Amino acid sequence: MFYFFGELGVNLFILISGYFLINNKFSVKKLIRLIIEINFYYIFSVILQKNLNHDRLTTSMGYFKLFFVVSFGRYWFATSYVLLYVMSPYINKFIHSMEKETYIKLLLTVIFLWSIIPTIFGIIRNDSELFLFYNRFIWMIVMYLIGGYIRLYNIKFLKKKRKSAITAIISFALMLLSIFIIYIFRNIINELKNLEIAYFWKPNTILMVILSISIFEIFINLKIEYNKIINTLASTTLGIYLLHDGPLDKYIWNVIFKTKEALNSRYSIIYIILSTLIIFFVCAIIDLIRQVIEKNTVNKFLDSKYYDKIKSQSQSIFRKTVKYIF
Repeated sequence: MFYFFGELGVNLFILISGYFLINNKFSVKKLIRLIIEINFYYIFSVILQKNLNHDRLTTSMGYFKLFFVVSFGRYWFATSYVLLYVMSPYINKFIHSMEKETYIKLLLTVIFLWSIIPTIFGIIRNDSELFLFYNRFIWMIVMYLIGGYIRLYNIKFLKKKRKSAITAIISFALMLLSIFIIYIFRNIINELKNLEIAYFWKPNTILMVILSISIFEIFINLKIEYNKIINTLASTTLGIYLLHDGPLDKYIWNVIFKTKEALNSRYSIIYIILSTLIIFFVCAIIDLIRQVIEKNTVNKFLDSKYYDKIKSQSQSIFRKTVKYIF
């Protein structure tokens, strides 16, 4: 059951991105800060990992890769998100050039290709992510398109909180039910023997898509006013992910929390919740410290005349090069 929440978070993160970025301008400064944050956490994690003697970088290439975390895809989500942000201005122009009817047809097409078909046939191959050249970057674009549509037009059926809540409850209930169905019938139906019990946990399964969209709609309909605490915690979520799901993940789960042993306890659910909260708030504090450091270093540089000069010269070189070639 807890598997479902991880990929649900991924879908919601990109729905939020599509919702807010659809009408926003691309910012080079934001891209720079994003890449620096990703590199910072990877390098920080590797240094900490080395000092804990849990693992070590043993090759010169390993040290080289420390400074190109996005390029080498050390975090699949971070790399995909950077790519998505770089492509967002062109995706936005594409979206704004379409009429509503065309946009709906596009969404139905991509959902059919990379959600419905994989969900059905994935049962045979025990994976919904092995069809039609699907990958996580493609899926990010799909969720971005859905988030953008909700911002521009909203989904008529889910406009009311009650319908959104009922849809979310039904989809999640079906996902839970699937666990029991797979468990019960896996010994009867040969094809189900190797099927993952939490099959619908992947982000592109149709039930996960429906759950993600309906929960997103619930929060849109809540009309929550500005809250400093919520926004402060929200600003740390990417850092929390980068810190706990990178080079330190095995150390955190196997050494600190000993999750494999805890899962055999009668208090396993309480243990999962408490360990999650501890990781969340400890990593949030670390990220708030990082933000202070960033404010006094990276942000100061990006707001300085030196950055403006470098940017101006780079743009001039780029224009001359393009003009010469094309």
